[in-house]
Amino acid sequence: MMGFTVYSPADEDGAQASGLTLSEAFTRMMALAHCDYAFGKINGDTILSLTPADAPDAFPTEPPPECRSKQLDPDKARAEIMRRFMKHGMGGYRIVTDDEWLREERRRSEQTGLRPARRLDVE
Repeated sequence: MMGFTVYSPADEDGAQASGLTLSEAFTRMMALAHCDYAFGKINGDTILSLTPADAPDAFPTEPPPECRSKQLDPDKARAEIMRRFMKHGMGGYRIVTDDEWLREERRRSEQTGLRPARRLDVE
C-alpha cells in the first residue's frame, strides 16, 4: 500500500506527517490549512465543497471543475478529487507519496551537505 506525506515547502522542519493513507493525508492537509471541507452529490456528480477559515462572506459556493468527479463509485470519486490536490496543495501544504518525499529529502541533504531531518531508510 502506498503511503503519503504532508509537508509545507516553506517549512524547513520537514514533513508534518508521513505514512498516511490518501484520505488521512488529505484530512491532515485540510486541517493544517484551516479549511473546512465536505464531499457531497450534485446531479449525480461527487463534489468537494471547500471553505477556508479566512474565506470572505461572498466566498463562491459552486465547486470548480477540479472539485467534481463523474465516477459512479463514491470512494473512487473522492480519491480522484483528493489526488488532484497532490499537484496544487492547499493553504501552503502539499501531499506527495512517501517515496517522492524520501527522494526530495535525499536531494536536499546532498545539496546542503546536512543530514536529513529524519531517517531515510526505505524498507
